[in-house]
Amino acid sequence: MRKAEKSDSLKNTVDVAEEKQNYKLPIDLVGLKDVELPINLTNKIQNSAQASLQVSLDNPLNRGIHMSRLYLLLHENFSKQPITFPLLKKTLSQGIKSQRGDSSSGHISLKSKWPVLRKALKSSVKGWREYPIYFEVNYSAKKKKFEFIAGGEILYSSTCPCSTSLSLNLIKNRFEKKLGSKKNFTREELLKYISAKDFLTATPHAQKSSAFFKVKLKESSLSGFSFIKLIDEMEERLGTAVQTAVKREDEAEFAKKNADNLMFCEDAVRRLTTLFKTKKEFSGYSLCVEHYESLHPFTVQSQITKGVKGGWSC
Repeated sequence: MRKAEKSDSLKNTVDVAEEKQNYKLPIDLVGLKDVELPINLTNKIQNSAQASLQVSLDNPLNRGIHMSRLYLLLHENFSKQPITFPLLKKTLSQGIKSQRGDSSSGHISLKSKWPVLRKALKSSVKGWREYPIYFEVNYSAKKKKFEFIAGGEILYSSTCPCSTSLSLNLIKNRFEKKLGSKKNFTREELLKYISAKDFLTATPHAQKSSAFFKVKLKESSLSGFSFIKLIDEMEERLGTAVQTAVKREDEAEFAKKNADNLMFCEDAVRRLTTLFKTKKEFSGYSLCVEHYESLHPFTVQSQITKGVKGGWSC
């Protein structure tokens, strides 16, 4: 690792990382990306993660930074206590100070997955879901302030409104053809017909879809922020969150929820934005939804952003 601390056996050697160079350019951010390590999400939940920690190199003549100090900070701090924004802020501040005057700004981020045991829609069966989550803290020496960002992804089902309308029209046309000139049907005859296999002339297309979110949090609201609470609210707003273990009654309820929540990607991103606009603890947000089309070989995407750069992973 570059510019590591010198042991006694290396005292008389030359550290080329300390040599002056001729470009005379400061560097905005330099450091480590996607360091693999285990973390504690809470006192009870552990998971693997990828952490990134970078700092500015302000001295235009210095060739490099102390990378090893950043690496050791991540392992030491994240192994002792659950991940929180205050812990990330502390680690970033320590990373900047560890460069002994060469750095004044920095960035730290963490990617992991939060496991949640989910109950089925109707039955008593349960299954695990893992939600991708993202922490980010930035410090700007110019602005003299920290920035706190949380992000993540949820999966849901989207049934196309246009395809639904076309399918219903085809069903109606076939029903009219079946009726012929007959004007009166008994209740039993109608029930028999709509229960027949050939009644379903067409079905609307649906697909698994993703909603990526990124929110900028006010520092005063950090202690009250909950990833899972926000994810629950987003899933409720969309109405068609993907399921784990299901029985027949759960699958039937899921089909009903899809029929009750027909969505283009434009509908989905607007639904979520109306939720985010109610959150006073957010000073900015970015939403990006992607519908992985079953009709087309491409993905459709929709974004709404306010006060923060583009959606996480979108």
